Amino acid sequence: MNWLTQTHGTINHYKPQIHPGNQPVRVIHHMLIYMFQNTHPDFFKELQFQIQAGKVDQHLDFNFDESPIHGDGRFRTPRVNIETKKIELHETFLSYLWGCTYAIYVLYVENIDYPRINKESGRIVHLTKQDKIDEAQNLFDYVKSLMTFFDLWDKDELPNPEIYQAEDRDYVEQTNLFYTEAVKFILCHEFTHLTKHADQLDTESPDDKILDFEIEADNDAIDLIKRGINYSNDAESNAHRMAVEIGAVIGILSSFFLKSSTVGVRHPNTEDRLSNLLERLKLNEDNFAWGLSCIGLKLWDEQFGKNLIWKEDFLTYKTLYYDLVTQIKEKQ
Repeated sequence: MNWLTQTHGTINHYKPQIHPGNQPVRVIHHMLIYMFQNTHPDFFKELQFQIQAGKVDQHLDFNFDESPIHGDGRFRTPRVNIETKKIELHETFLSYLWGCTYAIYVLYVENIDYPRINKESGRIVHLTKQDKIDEAQNLFDYVKSLMTFFDLWDKDELPNPEIYQAEDRDYVEQTNLFYTEAVKFILCHEFTHLTKHADQLDTESPDDKILDFEIEADNDAIDLIKRGINYSNDAESNAHRMAVEIGAVIGILSSFFLKSSTVGVRHPNTEDRLSNLLERLKLNEDNFAWGLSCIGLKLWDEQFGKNLIWKEDFLTYKTLYYDLVTQIKEKQ
């Protein structure tokens, strides 16, 4: 049965001959490259130019070791290697990012989007599924643990992109889309470091200079992905725009769960990175991204016991978001 039209039974994407890696996200590695190359219509030419100029290596450096994100005194998060000109991606971090994407998206749909649709319709259009909420929370708990301890992904019990039931495909396959967009945003950030900053960095670089580079890398990444958005108002363009925006938001939201403090020295504060993204995307007050961001902040609040006050009388999720940001800053 062709998995594209499969409506029941098990879907298993793994093919050893074409899927390098050890973790379930291996079945999407090839899509990360494709999505990055097609960031916007002219990006592949820009990428080729930078490769020929010696600024960027033509290969991504995938690391498939089964290690926690933080171990041996180093963080296995995306970075550039100044000597090899390669962007380094660790598979455990990619697993972590996929799980964050799934949890944030599913909890947003089940806790915010479906209730909103039901309220606006004056009837029950979508039933909230507690089992899906529980699965999302369980997956989030697992990927959080990858920060300090590596354990195999239980593909029989936890949602994953490699093997799943066709009846449950929507959340998994939508997550795949948003996840690849999140990685694309991260790769664009690292691409800017290679093309603009690598030649200016050394072990003596002051913190304020590196901070400026990080801000520029975020802004350039945002501008790059925006060039790939068609702002027409047809359904296909709107769906693509939503995917790009969700991916970028989750790309930054995932940084919250790596530590309890948002304060940066060589990086902007995490909440400032997220607010800059949301504003630079020029989103309407009722855009889904504000509610999605609130879900991410709620997960972070619960993870580290920040005891943020969640008002129930907010006008929009944008106003709730900025109220939460104010509280975060006051608690630092």
